[in-house]
Amino acid sequence: MINKQFLEDLTQQLTRLLPQAEAAGEEARKAMAAVLQKAFASLDLLTRDEFEAQSAALARAEERLAQLEQEVARLEALMKEQGKA
Repeated sequence: MINKQFLEDLTQQLTRLLPQAEAAGEEARKAMAAVLQKAFASLDLLTRDEFEAQSAALARAEERLAQLEQEVARLEALMKEQGKA
């Protein structure tokens, strides 16, 4: 979900950049806010917290994968040794 304060700040900045929007006042600000909110909602964006949680989960998965690869290599080497004996 998009931060409401972010949308309000962005709308205010756009209103300042567009003289016609500033002259139209509150109605233009509300219209821009609605358009921006709809556009951002369609992007399916993550919050910073969600992104950080997914990054941490990925790091843990990569670490575990590396451990398992080492274990498989160790077991393969052990099997080769036993096959020679």
